[in-house]
Amino acid sequence: MEALTSQLEHTYINPASDLPGLGDAYERILEVVQFPILYHKEFEKLNIEAPKGMLLYGPPGVGKTRLVSTIAKQTGAALTLIQGPEIIGPYLGESEERLRTKFYEAQNKAQSNPNKASVLFIDEIDSIAPKRQPGAQGSNDSSRLVAQLLTLMDGLESRGRLVVIGATNMPNVLDPALRRPGRFDREIRIDVPNQIARREILAYYTRKMVLGAALDLDMLAEVTNGYVGADIAALCREAAMHAITARIEAAENKGNDKAGGVSEQAVVTRHDFEAAMAQLVPSTKRGLGIDVAKTTWTDIGGLDSVKLKLQQAVEWPLTRAAAMKRLGVRAPRGVLLFGPPGCSKTTLVKVIATQVRSTFFSINGAALYSPYVGDAERTLRETFQRARATSPAVIFFDEIEAMVGKRALGGAANADSVQERILSTLLNEMDGVESSDGVLVVGATNRIDMIDAALLRPGRFDHVVYVPPPDYHARKDILLINGRKMPLGSDVDIDKLASQTEGFSGADMANITREAALLALRHNIDANRVDMCHFEAALSSVQPSLKRDLMEYYNRMQSEYT
Repeated sequence: MEALTSQLEHTYINPASDLPGLGDAYERILEVVQFPILYHKEFEKLNIEAPKGMLLYGPPGVGKTRLVSTIAKQTGAALTLIQGPEIIGPYLGESEERLRTKFYEAQNKAQSNPNKASVLFIDEIDSIAPKRQPGAQGSNDSSRLVAQLLTLMDGLESRGRLVVIGATNMPNVLDPALRRPGRFDREIRIDVPNQIARREILAYYTRKMVLGAALDLDMLAEVTNGYVGADIAALCREAAMHAITARIEAAENKGNDKAGGVSEQAVVTRHDFEAAMAQLVPSTKRGLGIDVAKTTWTDIGGLDSVKLKLQQAVEWPLTRAAAMKRLGVRAPRGVLLFGPPGCSKTTLVKVIATQVRSTFFSINGAALYSPYVGDAERTLRETFQRARATSPAVIFFDEIEAMVGKRALGGAANADSVQERILSTLLNEMDGVESSDGVLVVGATNRIDMIDAALLRPGRFDHVVYVPPPDYHARKDILLINGRKMPLGSDVDIDKLASQTEGFSGADMANITREAALLALRHNIDANRVDMCHFEAALSSVQPSLKRDLMEYYNRMQSEYT
């Protein structure tokens, strides 16, 4: 590859300047396009043919189309473009005729200039060459088009210096006959860019911007996990627009109505990128994105041991990866939180969603279930595929027992139930044949005894963490946290309130604080503080939710499952 690059340096620009984060794919495509021309004598001596076809696949926005167009421009190759559905015609045989015309056009370009390659680029190839189904009705048109494409790519007539490149984001939809040597000899997967690639892409799109001194591109690359190249380009554009808008508003406030020169002086700061990130949803998260209220570890009272276990499971694989690798420790695949209702299980996951530098996906029963057979399993598979593509990632299942349930021993009455099919899919995705490294599954439940034992084994839910009800110190912390934005009277005794709330969950403690504030407003709508009498009145109206029989049940579950 170095020899090829040295021969091209005097003719073509540096690929890294135009294709940030796509260096490996660039080199592999360049071999196919240029090797048969630069080293044609070597190919003749060895009596071999260079690869004539290549399939690019990956998520939308990673740069497949840009990669091909840039290589064609840099190498001077004649580019013939087929944009998927444009060749579809309304009359019988018209689509095949248009496809043949495009192939002959590309072949004529190759024959007219033997020193340059000819590239036929089929964008969105899945739209014209879908998988043929034996005996399927109504698919004759697509079957004929697929057959014509196969004949043109691997017919009796040689394609010469013609290279066919296809691009798709759904490779499994393509007909298998296309994906064999002689047609698409090579397949290149272009994944969502990692942190290093994101740093290169950010540097490329901000190279002409005036950046603020406090803006660190390394930090920005770290927090943009899950962003593809198109997302980062849009992010930089939105940040620049935000900076220009801020400069214009500042000029208008000073009485300067002349907008000329404002854009030249605009400095893009970290604040501009944060504002852009708040508006832009990465394409890999669209359809599964959720709006999570910003929560920190200090927003949860008590639960120090639970917080430590979650930090070790979620944060250590990112912050202490070298130490874990040195000792040969594998990151956990899953963490299951169980405990009484209202004891901050979901709030702990909110902290993970907002504090950890991972892509976060949330799945609940309403989003998963569908009236169509197989839809729920497909949604689950696609979520894991997105999570693997944007790893490190966290997938959260709230009320997981309602989605997967527990299989009956020795019974086959519900063998075709939706719950069992979802459970089977989840078992395979968490610890099946396909690797799920970099994906952490977090589940929350109140009924751990209703979860299938296969999910609770090591390798799936490695850590089963009991979230206990708040003790005295935790209840005191919860009261302080809920009352920190509330003007409290001097007579409010937090220690006394914590001792009087035995059996109250974290949600009950928050309810007491809220009820005390409402009682203060009921007594006097102009009240400016909440006194001890209001808390005592709230205690008389709010009942504890953690009854004795309920706690006996959870004590048994704790001894059995932890």
